[in-house]
Amino acid sequence: MKTFPTSAVWCLGILFISVSLITTGSSEVVGPADPVVALAGDDIILPCSLKPSVSAEEMVVEWTRSNLRKENVHLYRQGRDSNEDQSPSYSGRTSMFHEELKNGNVSLKLTRVTLSDAGRYRCFIPTLTSQVKETTVQLLVGAVSQPVISIDGTKGWGVVLKCESGGWFPEPEMEWLDSSGTILPADGPPEIHREEDLYAVRRHVTVNQTDTNRFTCRVKQPEINHLKETEIHVPDEVFPKSQVGFIVGLIAAAVVVLTASAGGVYWWRKHKEKQRQRLEELCDAWFVDRHKDDLIQRVSEGKSIASELHKKDLIPDEMNSQISAAGTRQDQMRLLFKALEEAENTTRVKSAFYRILLRLEPYLVYHLEKKQRQRLEERRDAWFVDRHKDHLIQKVSKGKSIASELHQKDLIPDEMNSQISVAATSQDQMRLLFKALEEAENTTRVKSAFYRILLDLEPDIVKDLEKQRQRLEELREALFVDRHKDDLIQKVSKGKSIASELHQKDLIPDEMNSQISAAGTSQDQMRLLFLALEEAENTTRVKSAFYRILLDLEPDIVKDLDICDDLFGLFNLFENLKKEIDDVTRERGELNNCMDFIDLSENTCLKKYIHYILH
Repeated sequence: MKTFPTSAVWCLGILFISVSLITTGSSEVVGPADPVVALAGDDIILPCSLKPSVSAEEMVVEWTRSNLRKENVHLYRQGRDSNEDQSPSYSGRTSMFHEELKNGNVSLKLTRVTLSDAGRYRCFIPTLTSQVKETTVQLLVGAVSQPVISIDGTKGWGVVLKCESGGWFPEPEMEWLDSSGTILPADGPPEIHREEDLYAVRRHVTVNQTDTNRFTCRVKQPEINHLKETEIHVPDEVFPKSQVGFIVGLIAAAVVVLTASAGGVYWWRKHKEKQRQRLEELCDAWFVDRHKDDLIQRVSEGKSIASELHKKDLIPDEMNSQISAAGTRQDQMRLLFKALEEAENTTRVKSAFYRILLRLEPYLVYHLEKKQRQRLEERRDAWFVDRHKDHLIQKVSKGKSIASELHQKDLIPDEMNSQISVAATSQDQMRLLFKALEEAENTTRVKSAFYRILLDLEPDIVKDLEKQRQRLEELREALFVDRHKDDLIQKVSKGKSIASELHQKDLIPDEMNSQISAAGTSQDQMRLLFLALEEAENTTRVKSAFYRILLDLEPDIVKDLDICDDLFGLFNLFENLKKEIDDVTRERGELNNCMDFIDLSENTCLKKYIHYILH
């Protein structure tokens, strides 16, 4: 058998080492040309790689940040993460893609980004023999929130609209637009306030009556390329009437006096307006109760709020004096909450408190509402996970990866992550993962995190299930149309416009659209339109489209009928209470409270049913 001479072996070894050194030596550290942009709370990746690609598994990779001082963000060496000297602010939030190191990918993942994370990050590989051993990645972090529009009175023949939005960073811009997208001249420059590193902005505009009466408030941040918009529809009756309109109104009023039914319509509208106002007050009061502890700790204008409530005769002299003399802001707020609870009409007083607070400390309200929205989003995500548990166990194939990310966020324990990692099948992994979700201390938060990781790793599964949800939404909207058919025939005045939009979407035929357009009265138009809905090939889809167009063109009708649906829902709630609550005494007390809470004077059927339960 022939053997290689020793000299040949040495030559091959030297050649191999030389090639390795040349390959490694020619690789350079490369980063992105543009800054990485993120919103507070996002998970982001800071890109960094070796070009040409060589394995970085045995290299040292240092991620640092240069601020006022150098911060150690993440360190990889000797084949593992080594973060003993990591800056505390990054603890548990950084990771590298170990499976990609062999391809020269040394990017850093940073989770739950905060505003203070913004800056320049250095990716440095000291073991490289090339001259380009490092690159810099710029991270821009912003914060955004949804603007809120309210009607702030009238001016001349126009209506004054106010738009407010808090929780922005960097400083945002605000503008008003009409329904065609044209920028409207605002009533002065925007008012901008800064609090705790975030900006709140407010701006007014006076608008005149248009064909659509639809106006949009847009808040944008060019540096992070984000914007948020909110649209408002101003009802015709809110605009001041011209002299011609006033004369016509007098004639119409004379007709109304002579027509008993018209008087009933006026009374009905007034009654509905009171209902709406009462619902708004209940929402305001609920906000105050829900965030009581936060408000006691964080409100700084307790004296001013108490003073305004006192001027409105909503809190007594003595209590206002006590609040004024209290030593700390927290003591002022505790006394103020005591006054709210002791008020004769506590809902009305809490609503007044909320509106004064919104004017004096808008950022605090926006911050609490944002937290509230986040909790609602988490509950929605958790509901999705619970609703589709069996389907997810069968279909999800990346249970290990999901568990690993949850483990990195300290949301599932080490032992459970290990069990999932060694489970034989994807179904076994998912069963163990669901067990971990249920056993978590804050199961809603952990299920929400699971949902978002799933959306990132296996988006098609989520999209398929969301399509099912959309089908259920269409069924709900079609049910609304069927349930309120008679009311809609009598009340909808824009049947032609609805039919026209449905026709443009190819949802009703040409001939039927022509018949509706030629019909003499709005009721005849609606009867023909309902005939078209019933004859459609996919009646559920067409009724859903009808509902959405109606919501856009005549939102008040939908809102009024939704109030009726809420009463039906309350009816079902009482039925469930009757079946499930064994303690009759407590049941009577709760239902009596509901009787006091709801004006049932017009709902005889519901009133009789509650009376039946009580007796």
